[in-house]
Amino acid sequence: QTDSVCADLFPRAKQILLPSDSEAEVPHLQELSKPSDLPPVGQFSQVYWPNQCKVIRDRIEHIDWIPTTPEPMYTPTGLEMMPPYQPPDKGTVVYLGEEANTASCFMYSQVRGLCPMKQVLHQKLDNTLIFEARFESGNLQKVVKVNDFEYQLTLRTDLYTSRHTQWYYFQVSNTQAGMPYRFTIVNFTKRNSLYKHGLRPLLYSEADAKKHNVGWRRTGNEIKYYKNNVGEGGHQYFSLTWTFQFPHDRDTCYFAHCYPYTYSNLQEYLVDISKDPEKSKFCKIRILCRSLAGNIVYVLTITNPPESGNDTKRKAVILTARVHPGETNSSWIMKGFLDYILGNSHKAQQLRDTFVFKVVPMLNPDGVIVGNHRCSLTGKDLNRKYKCKVKKCYPSIWYTRNMIRR
Repeated sequence: QTDSVCADLFPRAKQILLPSDSEAEVPHLQELSKPSDLPPVGQFSQVYWPNQCKVIRDRIEHIDWIPTTPEPMYTPTGLEMMPPYQPPDKGTVVYLGEEANTASCFMYSQVRGLCPMKQVLHQKLDNTLIFEARFESGNLQKVVKVNDFEYQLTLRTDLYTSRHTQWYYFQVSNTQAGMPYRFTIVNFTKRNSLYKHGLRPLLYSEADAKKHNVGWRRTGNEIKYYKNNVGEGGHQYFSLTWTFQFPHDRDTCYFAHCYPYTYSNLQEYLVDISKDPEKSKFCKIRILCRSLAGNIVYVLTITNPPESGNDTKRKAVILTARVHPGETNSSWIMKGFLDYILGNSHKAQQLRDTFVFKVVPMLNPDGVIVGNHRCSLTGKDLNRKYKCKVKKCYPSIWYTRNMIRR
């Protein structure tokens, strides 16, 4: 029964392994429903995962909230600690997700199937934090408990690669308020980072959202980004460490690199547009193509209908976003643009009278869904594939390029 419930929430496609750009070597998708037109107004299209990904049943949702003040920056003191990498035998592994490059799944609970069990505490008074990232856009590979209030975290590389660790987004529960926790992520690969210039991690508290209507906000002290004592295959790794206190006991919290914007968030936004009797007159939502996993890549056509008898040609303005899944800010910028161009202002109406806007709001839905930072399910950067002529490997790029030519 559990499997059937989970299969309904997260229908999945066969994994696609693409060793090269040769079209002859690309296997056909299986276990996909026949691509059809948009789902009925007010309904979501299904979200497809590679079938190796194990996902929890919970749907993760966050409130919309705009902070009243600018994001607080961290000012270094010069006294920040730089914890060294701790081998797993120096602590206790409390969370272990799937391997990105082999598509194997070794869960902490050692339970296999469509719906993995969550981390289980074996003692009633155990204060160990409970971690989870097997949800849409989540990314966390492993957690080692160093001591009662210190944890070492490893991020998952992009699926089917051994690279690209930047995006993180995970859940933490069984919290204790007011205690000095330290998290250290140990496998960043970029030498430079905005964390060296005052950036703080994001924190979301479900209790604060429910009680005080407070959403994501920047948090953390003693923040340090530094080269650590680990290297592999000629690559040097870098760590990000920070201290913080949870605001509530027994809360469920989330941490993220940047404000999450998932494929489901996009679908919710598009459903609202389709249900709006005014916006739907000048914004038509269609399927550009299907991704490798079978997820819909949407294209929006935005222009005011011509006046009766006036069929003047209009120039096109083309916008795309979210080719790199971990760059969630591009989705928020796209949302801001769409809010404006679909609005009632005189300038927005003038723009719709003058141009035809073709908008692809999410070029890489598969990468967004699985929590990648840069790549699609091919393990390739789609932003480097605009000259590739292989439609089956990179459908969203192929169809976008053809749309631009038209």
